[in-house]
Amino acid sequence: MIINSATANSKALKGKKKHWFLDKSQKSSPLNRATVIVIYAKQVDEKLRNSLFDVVCKNGGDGFDTAILPCVVDLEKQICTFDSMRMPYTGFQYPVKNRGIKIIRKYLFDNKFPFADSPDMLDPIKDMDPEQSLWDFWKTMKKELVSDDKNMKKRFEKMKHRDIIFEDGYIYLKWEDHGLWISVELNEELRMAEIDSIDSWEYPKSHKIAKATIKEIKTLINTYFAGLGYTTKYISYE
Repeated sequence: MIINSATANSKALKGKKKHWFLDKSQKSSPLNRATVIVIYAKQVDEKLRNSLFDVVCKNGGDGFDTAILPCVVDLEKQICTFDSMRMPYTGFQYPVKNRGIKIIRKYLFDNKFPFADSPDMLDPIKDMDPEQSLWDFWKTMKKELVSDDKNMKKRFEKMKHRDIIFEDGYIYLKWEDHGLWISVELNEELRMAEIDSIDSWEYPKSHKIAKATIKEIKTLINTYFAGLGYTTKYISYE
């Protein structure tokens, strides 16, 4: 009821804000709005506490133009529950949900979330800074892809026709002057190798594989995994 009431009050304010120093097109554009609802609870019922996060995440808006962010402060357990998952910003429209999260962060946490003290805090990802910018992440990923591409070429150059290497969940297969690189997931319970569909070469450059060649390659792969005690299944995501 509190959330519904606050949402209704926020919607009632739509169109009440006057724009200054904007051109005509901007003045007629809809106003992006983040509504932050802070609920101070002396105590949260145990039955509600288990599902509280799901409750506060419902009907939160699209996150870009509108965002409803209920935030329940459990004074008994000293726990603050709200949807803190920021939306990606790629240089165009800044998600209004992120502005709502900033408001909560500023007024309830003095601009610093105490994640480090939480027992639910995940271990940091190795060799990756979770606070890095999107641009830095893209540059790092590009460097890794270039490095992986060079290593893959070196591997295929050393392999012979019909050679198969199964490593870290991937198959490297050399077929004449071409190389194939596909993902494999082993289902130990069913003793089955679930393999990505085969359609394109990875080396020396990407292009379609002839249907007759695909059939021969599958026979080779099936024989390889049969030797390891697995049946095979090819997965298509189309």
